[in-house]
Parts: sequence; C-alpha cells; structure tokens
Amino acid sequence: MNGFTPNNNTNVIRLLSEAIRKCNKSRNRILMGAVVLCILTLTFVFGTAYGKINAEYTKNIRMDGTTASTYIEEGTKQQYEKARSLGYARETGRRMKMGEATESGKKESICSIQVLDQTAWEKMMKPAYTGVHGTYPKKQQEIMLPVKTLKKLGIDNPKRGMKIALDVSISFFQTEKEEFKLSGWYSAYTEDNGKSKAIGYVSEKKLKDWGYDIEEGSDILICQSNDMDWKDTEEKLYEDVPMKDNSQQIIATDTAKNRAVKEMTGSYVMAVVEAVVIICGIFLLVYNVMQISMSGDIRQMALLHTIGTTKKQIRKIYIRQIMWTIVPGCITGTVLSVLLLRYLIPELVGRQYLNGYGGAEELQIFRMEILLLAVAFTLLVILGASEQVIRQTVNRTCIEGMHYTEQTGRKKRHRRRNDLGKGTFNKKKRSETQELCFMAWKNVTRYRQRFVITVISMFLGIEMFLIVMVITTGSDYANIINQRPDFLIAGEFSEFAQKEGSGTEYQTQSPDQDPLKSEGNSFELLYDNEYDEFSPISEKVRNRLWSLDGVKKKKSYITEGAYMLSSISRDGVRPLEKDTYLGKNVEYAEESSTDYESGAKMIEGLDADTVQIVSENELKALKTYVEKNKLKVDMNSLEAGTGVMIVHDHKLSQKQERQAEKAVGETVCLSPLKNKETCIRWNSMTDKERDKEDEIIKAETPSTEYTLSGYLDNQADDFPEIHQTWHGAEGDIYYLVSEKGFNRLPTKRKTFCMELNVEKKKEKNIMYEIQKILSAENQRRKSNTQTSLDGEGEAVIFYIARSDLMQKIADYIRGNRIMFGSISVILLCVGLVNYFNIMFTGIVGRKKELEIMRKIGMTRRQERKLLLLEGSYYVLLIAGLVVSVGSIVLKGIEVYMRKQLSYFTFHYPIGAIAGSIVIMEIVCVIICNLLILKKMKK
Repeated sequence: MNGFTPNNNTNVIRLLSEAIRKCNKSRNRILMGAVVLCILTLTFVFGTAYGKINAEYTKNIRMDGTTASTYIEEGTKQQYEKARSLGYARETGRRMKMGEATESGKKESICSIQVLDQTAWEKMMKPAYTGVHGTYPKKQQEIMLPVKTLKKLGIDNPKRGMKIALDVSISFFQTEKEEFKLSGWYSAYTEDNGKSKAIGYVSEKKLKDWGYDIEEGSDILICQSNDMDWKDTEEKLYEDVPMKDNSQQIIATDTAKNRAVKEMTGSYVMAVVEAVVIICGIFLLVYNVMQISMSGDIRQMALLHTIGTTKKQIRKIYIRQIMWTIVPGCITGTVLSVLLLRYLIPELVGRQYLNGYGGAEELQIFRMEILLLAVAFTLLVILGASEQVIRQTVNRTCIEGMHYTEQTGRKKRHRRRNDLGKGTFNKKKRSETQELCFMAWKNVTRYRQRFVITVISMFLGIEMFLIVMVITTGSDYANIINQRPDFLIAGEFSEFAQKEGSGTEYQTQSPDQDPLKSEGNSFELLYDNEYDEFSPISEKVRNRLWSLDGVKKKKSYITEGAYMLSSISRDGVRPLEKDTYLGKNVEYAEESSTDYESGAKMIEGLDADTVQIVSENELKALKTYVEKNKLKVDMNSLEAGTGVMIVHDHKLSQKQERQAEKAVGETVCLSPLKNKETCIRWNSMTDKERDKEDEIIKAETPSTEYTLSGYLDNQADDFPEIHQTWHGAEGDIYYLVSEKGFNRLPTKRKTFCMELNVEKKKEKNIMYEIQKILSAENQRRKSNTQTSLDGEGEAVIFYIARSDLMQKIADYIRGNRIMFGSISVILLCVGLVNYFNIMFTGIVGRKKELEIMRKIGMTRRQERKLLLLEGSYYVLLIAGLVVSVGSIVLKGIEVYMRKQLSYFTFHYPIGAIAGSIVIMEIVCVIICNLLILKKMKK
C-alpha cells in the first residue's frame, strides 16, 4: 500500500479539460470569434437603435416644444376628469393661452403668455427645454421667460427677482400693464414664429387676477400611449369624452416616441419583428459552431464515459474547456463594444448631430444593460449547446457514443445479392466534374439538420442586412428634402403681419415642416394690398423666372388663382361655425343675430378668401381619392366648373364632418375685390361715404354662383398631393376650383407661388439669377409706396432653395447615415462570418475523411475543386432564397413602410445582393486555397 496514489479528481479534470481544449483548438478559435461577434452585434445594433430613438425623441419634443401630442381645445372640468381616468392617457394637464406680451410702451410682440398646471409644466413642457433656471411662477406677479425673449428685452444676464414691465393683450379689448418679477428662465428650440412663438409663463394666481379660471376653458393636454397613432387617439377620445358642443375639436398627432420609432423601424411591431430576426440569426450563428463540432465532442466524451467518468465529471470537463474560450471572447467583445459605442461612433457622428436641439450629448448609444444582456444571451446559447452534448453522451451506450454521427433519417434498403449488377453497367458514367458535383452536394446535405440550420442562419443574416439597407435608405432624412422642388418661390405676408408676429412661420426653413402652412389669415396676408390687381408674384417676375435657362418646365409647377370675397348659404358654412348649438357664426359672419332671425340665407365673409385653380392631374387624383374612400363629395360639379371645393387642415370635429356631408350642393357666391383705384378713393372717404360707396360697389360688382362640391381634409391619410399656396389659417376658407370654374370669374388669374426644378449643372447660376430678380423686385416694392394702399409698399417675395435645406442639416444626415450604415455593415459581417464558420469548421472536422480520399487517389486539384463546389452550393442556395423569398419580404417591407412614412422611398438592393454573393464566393476561395489546404499540406 506504500505505492498508493490518492484519487485527485480536480487535477485530472483540469488536465483532461486542457487536453480537449488543445485538441479542439481550431474549433475554439472560431467559437471565440463567434462569441465576440455575437456580443458586439447585439450591443451595437440594439444600443445604436435605442440611442437613436431616444435622440430622435429628444429632437421631436424640443422641436414641438412639448411632450404632449394631443389636446382638447377649451375643455371643461368634467372633460378633464374624464380624460384623466382613461387608461391610454399617460399624462393629462391643462394649458390656458392668454394672449401676447409686448415690451412696455412698444408694439412688437415678444412672446405669448400661457398658464400651466403642475402636471403640464413638469411632465409636458419642462422636458422639452434645457437650461431651466429658477422655478415655475407661483406668486401673482411672477413670470418665467425664454432666453430668446430676455435677449429681445436686452437682458443677457438674467437674475431671479429682477423686474420686467410688459403690456399683455389678454383679448381684443383688454390690455393689462404689468410689472413682473422673473422667477426663472429656460432655453427653447422651437422656431420663433406665429405657430410656435416664444412662451412666457405666469401663475394661476395671476390668471384669477385677470378674471379667468384654469379649470374652465383651458386646453386639456394629453400624452397618449406610444403605441397609439393620432387617428386612433382622436377616435377613442371622441368616443370616451363627450364634447361640449359640435365645434369643439380634438387635435392629435403621433407621440414623439412613436415618430422616432417610425423613422427608425416603421413601427413598434416592425421593431419587435426585426429584433426577433436579429436574435435568431445570432443564436443560429453561435449554435451552428457548436453543432458542427458536436459529433466529435460526443465521441470524445463517450470515451471518458466508457472508462467510468460520471455525468457530473463530464459536465465539468466539457464546460471547463469551453469556458477557456468564451471568457476571453466575452472580455474581447465587451472591450470592443465599449470602444465602438462609447467613443468611436459618437466621435464619427460628431457634435453637430442634434445641432439646434441641444447638441449631440443627447446621443448615448452605449447601454450597460444591453451589454450585460448580450453577454448573458451568448453564455446561455453556448451552455445550452454544451448541455446537449453532455445529455446525448450519457443517454447513449458507450458503443453508440463512440460511433456517433449526425446522420439521421430512414435507413436505406439493402440491395439483395441477386439485384447486384442489374442496371449497374447500363447507367451512363459521370464525368469527373459531374462526379465532384455529385459528391459535393452529398457532403453538403449529408447531415440534414445541420444543413437546414446552416441555410436558415445564413439566409437570416444576409436578409436582415438587406432589410436594414432598404429601411435606412428609404427612410433617409434626405428623402424629405428631395421631395421638395429645387426652388420654391412665393409671396410673403405683409409687413403689418410680420410686425404683429403672425404669418412668419409661413416659409419655415425646417425641412420636415410644410413651408406654406400658416396660422396667419388672409387679412394679414393682404393687409395694405387688398385690391383685385395684387398678385403675390407679378406677371413680369413670373415670366422672367419661368424663362431662366435650365428650368425644367415639365417638372415645374405654378400655383394660380385669385383672392375673392365669398358668400355661402347658412347650411353651407355651418361646419365652420364655432358654436352650432346656438346657430350663430362667431368667426365668419358679417350679419348680426337679427339677420339670422329675419331669415337671411347667405353669410358673407369679412375678408378675402383664397380661390386656387387645380390642374387636370390634380382633379383626377382627387376623384380617385374620393371614390376610394367613398366620400360624400360632388366631383362632377367641380370638374364641370359649376362647383367649388373647400379644403381644410383638419379643422372639423367629427360632428362637423357629418354636417359637412350635408352641406354638399349648397350655394356659394364669389365676387372680386375692389380695384386699386376704388380702394384708394374709398380710404379717403368718411364712414358715411364709405357705407354708401359699399352699397354702390356691391350692387355693381358681378357675383358668380357655384354649388358647394364638399369639404375635404388635406391632412387625412392618402390625401393626394395638391400644390397649395399658403394655408392652415383659422377663420379663412380655402377654395379649389377647376380651370372651367375659374374662367367664369370676373377677374384675372394671379400667381401664388412657383415650384421650379432645374438642371443640376445650371443650379448655381439659376440661384444667382433668382436672387438678383427677387432682390430687384423687392427693392422696387418697398421703395414704391404708391403700389400699396397705406404707404407701406407691396408684400415682397421670398424663395427657399432645396440645396440650402440640405446643407443646413448635412451634419444630421451624415450622423444618421453613419449609425445606420454601421448597423448594416455589422449585420453583413454576421452573415459572412457565419458562412466562414460553417466552411472552416466543416472542412476541419473532415480532416480524416479528406486524408482517406487522398490515399485512394484524389488529387490536390480535385480536392480543392470539391471544397469550392461545396461552398458554392451554399452561395447558390442563399442567392436563390434571397432573390425569391427575400424579394417577397422586401416588397412587404416596402408596402408597410410606405404606410408608416409618407416620404419613404424604395430602392431594390440589387448592388447589396450582388456584393454579398460575390463576397461569400471570395471567402469560399480564400478558405479553400489559403487556409485549409495549406494547413493540411503542412
């Protein structure tokens, strides 16, 4: 017994693990690479997507100036309580718009004044601002102002408690002179214009001092669930919250988060589908490496099982040798993920990514939780595959384990001795190439389960790369700008409107906003120019612009029409009334209430309305849209020239929409404005003389009668593209009329705006010519006060160049492309590395088989050709799947994304498909010629 050596299982397990690791050295290198790629891919793709969505969310709320995406105008206390109780309303607050504020003793508006409740400030407004100093006003004379407004007041270094004197116009007849104390200030990123003017906040105590209560008559702000789009939100709110009258409206938009997800993936559903596909592809990548070497591992473990190694000991040996590989892989993957996502990508994207919205510090694509989940997922996949090896080892007999192969399926029927020779010599002998092709196909499909998993994993890798390519190129922010004309030329609002602060958002430079949408009305547009001869773009300027060398006339468009006075029957105008229960028209009527009682049928507008001519193509598009959606609109009268259409920017409530359907066929009368000479004479008259002159003009002015063809909402889904001039103003009516219908009017057509597309090589010269033409015209209009009625000069002309917009957001587009391009590249690498792993581990695992083939006469050339054919079969199979099944998937992506994003552009990725196939074939050649055969030769 003196020679007895005690059993030291720990050392034995360590030695066996080390020996098996060295034996599987080639496989383990591939496995380590797969682990690194798995962690890097999951962290990179999901981290970048998560960071991009959050950055876009921040951009959206700062651009909107609020996180609220829906509001009920002038809501009641009961409506507020009802909205708070709704499960899909995440946050609910109140906002009271009070009026405009000017610096004491001056006329120019510097900001609007609003009052918020605590929820509206903390949850809806404050997150959209940066640099918030101080507190929201609580005391009666406290005010919070944006930095922009303070600079207008000449205050560069604000301090809490400093006194600020303002004149606040609360209503048309009420102006209050106030001395406030500054309670705080903030930085906002909305455009300072009539639509989203700088906002100053006062307290609820001040509101009560002015005689108002925030619980009654204030807008109810709502943040709905992110998975609800604006249409569903409006429909649900109309169902769940009773409206106080027919004209009360709910205005909803998609949430900032919803818009960010749409721009990135299309929708939450698509995001989940893409995430599942990516995870499945990564799972199959790692699992495939383990699966290919599994038969050899089972035979190794079976030998140990034969000599008495227990299941527990086998698990320790196998897991230990695997951990020697995956631990360095996890560390390497983690380090690379941190370097790429924490430092490299943010540096490439640049600090200008969210310039104008707070800077690129909002772009944080590295997420520690995503990295930890990626590491955990990788470990679970490898350990799960390892457990399968151990389970199959111990569940087999020793002999079965030592002779284990992956071959499955039905056993082949053995041929009887008597059958031998029958037909054998009659078969046509295959050539060498045919034989090699046959052998290669048999080798590829030898193990069916491995073959199916391999093909699916490679297809998913390449297809996911193509899907991301299609989505990213189709939803590229540049597509928004590319839908614009090269040059948009239109008339500005009058100087009066710009001084008052309304109408200035018309011509916005923001690429994703309509530059012709405005809250200014026709009174502000035509102020000092309200005569029949006035045209925003004069005929002389129009002809000079149209005749510029390089203008593509077939691809350019001129919007024409006139400004007319309109009268509509009472039932025809009823959908636009503010209070239909009372039967009174508050905003759009000239008659008094006695006129209603006396039975007056026609309602005359106070100001001129826009009458726009629609082209034949636009008429056809409108007709198709009406028929498709089965709308109650009379397109026949519009086409025939006997009818006019009213379009609006989603201004009608649900009840008003139903009233609009009943208004079809009502009477509309259009009359021209006074001519310039009459207007000048009218301005010099006394009030009594004016009244008398108006009666004479009204009696002598010809009026053209039409029928009302109907109302259409130009914000509705699938509404056709109509080249509208300025639109969106409250209280105005926007008419569409056909060429035949306009020819009936006693006025000349005016040019509202021009959309010019030009030859690229002449674009710079044309821009110079446009600048020169407009500069000379605007100088003439401003200097020649005789062209206006009150001596301020005609409204001038502006232009917006697409190239300027593109340059303005070049950094943002570059950042987007870098992030999306990085995701595409890494997904392509997943597919290629998967192919490399399959080829490399598959050939290495057949070392002995290839040695036997060489011993029985296979030459080096034939061996190389055989392996190339095997790799090429995989390439052909993947190419076939991508072109057939993959194309169907890409077509579905196109249809889906077009519904989600109006500017989505589909480009079939023929270059990416061809490139990925060529790269796979190159990888096959490299593996066969440089790696495998050279190693075997040694």
